[in-house]
Amino acid sequence: MKKPDFHFPRMLERLKRGGPAVTLPKDAGIVIAYSGIGKNSKVIELGTGSGFMTVQLANIAKEVITYEKRKEFVELALQNIRRAGLDNIVLKEEDVFEKFDENDADLIFCDIAEAEKIAEKAHSALKKDGCFAAHCLNIEQAKTLILELRKYFKEVFMTECIVRDYEIRDFGTRPKHFGLMHTAYLVFARK
Repeated sequence: MKKPDFHFPRMLERLKRGGPAVTLPKDAGIVIAYSGIGKNSKVIELGTGSGFMTVQLANIAKEVITYEKRKEFVELALQNIRRAGLDNIVLKEEDVFEKFDENDADLIFCDIAEAEKIAEKAHSALKKDGCFAAHCLNIEQAKTLILELRKYFKEVFMTECIVRDYEIRDFGTRPKHFGLMHTAYLVFARK
């Protein structure tokens, strides 16, 4: 069986994978579009991981402040940030449950276990009408997060992005037999 093509843009093809799962362009695109971030936006990322989402966000936003508590992920992310050639990223080696003191964010993107524990702090750190978005690996994580977000936010919802590539032929064009289907539950909330 042939692995699906992730259709990485050239910028992401230069980055090194390893360790944490990455947020793929199909999911990053939805986060960027639904949050409405742009060239003047301040983004806070909770859970840098390899830095793939960090780079995708920093390619759009004015500033990205990202938190990662695991040293090995910090080192990998710093390498990837250098490979991307971006200078609008501040990486903090901190545990957001112990130290998180940001404010005036347009978007908080969260890719951490037990994200529900940061919901109240995230709400306080966002500007009015700011967006919280989370990448959840399983439905139980997403459900727990949504129930907590409803205590502080409006417009709380969950979605996912399924991508199907097509086999193009003279006759019989159809979806390919294999594709990149479910990768994550994406949870959103507006302040």
